[in-house]
Amino acid sequence: MISIGAAQAAQREATGAAPEAGRYDGGWVFEPRTTVGSCPGLLPEQIEIRGDLLVGTQAGAAALAAGRMAHWGYVEGDGAIMTRFTSQGGHVARAHGNLRGNAGQGAWSSSTDKCGGTWRAHRGGAERAGR
Repeated sequence: MISIGAAQAAQREATGAAPEAGRYDGGWVFEPRTTVGSCPGLLPEQIEIRGDLLVGTQAGAAALAAGRMAHWGYVEGDGAIMTRFTSQGGHVARAHGNLRGNAGQGAWSSSTDKCGGTWRAHRGGAERAGR
């Protein structure tokens, strides 16, 4: 999974698709809402973006090292974000949406768990997104 993200990042850099790399860098607090099905915990509550790539958080790194969750994702220059999280047992959640300034929103779904919903996010701090 990590090599796929690196290959896509290299391709984006080569084509110049991210003219303002790093524009969305920093810690982001995620607030997912499940609207279809019942599958809490498939999306992390926080992510870290560096160089417009999803690199996780310290807690996420611990989960990754323990084999509980792997992540992949990127942010385009216009703020479009695409992510995928794979948790222990092969549960996969995909999220997409848009980041603007210090906030974002979008949708997520899991075909493995037949559920999905929406998400909001904001950069930094421990406050809940959208508040």
